[in-house]
Amino acid sequence: MSQLLARLYRELQIATDVVKRAEIRARIASYLARVGRFAETRQIIGELRLEFGDCRNGHVTAWIMLTEGLLHLYENLSPLALDRVAGSQALGLAMKDASITAVASAWKAHLEFETSNFDAMVRSLQLAIAHAGEHDHDAHARLAMVISDSFRICGEKRPAQAWFLCSHDHALKDGDHASIEALLYNRAAFSLARIRVERCLGDVDVNQLSLIRLDIASARNFQSLIDISAFTNFIHLCDARLLILEENYAEAIETLGVIRNARPFAKYNFNQSFVDLELAFCLQHLGRVDEARSTYSSIAWSSFDGLDVDEKLVAAWMQHVMCAVDESLGSLDETRVRLDALTMKYEDMRAKLLTSLQPFQDIA
Repeated sequence: MSQLLARLYRELQIATDVVKRAEIRARIASYLARVGRFAETRQIIGELRLEFGDCRNGHVTAWIMLTEGLLHLYENLSPLALDRVAGSQALGLAMKDASITAVASAWKAHLEFETSNFDAMVRSLQLAIAHAGEHDHDAHARLAMVISDSFRICGEKRPAQAWFLCSHDHALKDGDHASIEALLYNRAAFSLARIRVERCLGDVDVNQLSLIRLDIASARNFQSLIDISAFTNFIHLCDARLLILEENYAEAIETLGVIRNARPFAKYNFNQSFVDLELAFCLQHLGRVDEARSTYSSIAWSSFDGLDVDEKLVAAWMQHVMCAVDESLGSLDETRVRLDALTMKYEDMRAKLLTSLQPFQDIA
């Protein structure tokens, strides 16, 4: 059991105030949601709703809403997560409740980062920082993680690592093993996201691939150590995409097969047609031309419209590379035009994000 969860259970045993007990139970449920124990989370939420369903205590209601948001996020990546977390933040602000405002704003920033709503993310981060007290380690750990991840996808390693260490320090102080696991996974995932883009623009440093491989292994081992069952499919996706960069195409095909029908994934960075493109790319590089053409022909290109710009860029690069090898797959000139346009769009997004991150270049 994590130190955080053990401490919360101890606090619950000695707490007598009904509001404090409800908050502790909500905190327990929030942690359980983050590690994939969804049935227990729903049970606690149901009990709290029975007791406080009349909204007689705003602080408890805000904690219930935040917990529901985390359940929606970790169980099925539902858009309802943002609705519930935003409601918790709004209630905290209305009550001038600093602690719930801080943690809800930090989680809202996390959700906005995931959906590339960077302007809203920065506003949420500023609210989280303004309201987080010295001992609000949950809020500090999450907001620092979001800032670290934002710098990391831009390739800004120094501030990314500084905020990583800040988040890690608060997570350690809180005994929050789930946040430590998230930090390890995110460092691998967003370093991978950046290097996949760099591959579209030129060669990549093989030493960086080795470091990402170590981070993936660390995240996987820590998941096993603390028995996390939420989002474990993301590790397999990272593994498959790193295998492609490592040009280990045969093993990449096997790993892509494992995740092909896995759930949940967010529609803005994953769909089945993208997996088909990656499979076709691997098959072509292995000289399995007919299989590559067959798989390529099944791709629903319109499904790529909902992807983030970095994913669209990677898809366009793969398509261009494949057409350069096999002209039967499509026009090389057309794929070049699309690749160039998405490169410009990506660089514009990166520049705007870096500008918005200027207030967070240095840790206070």
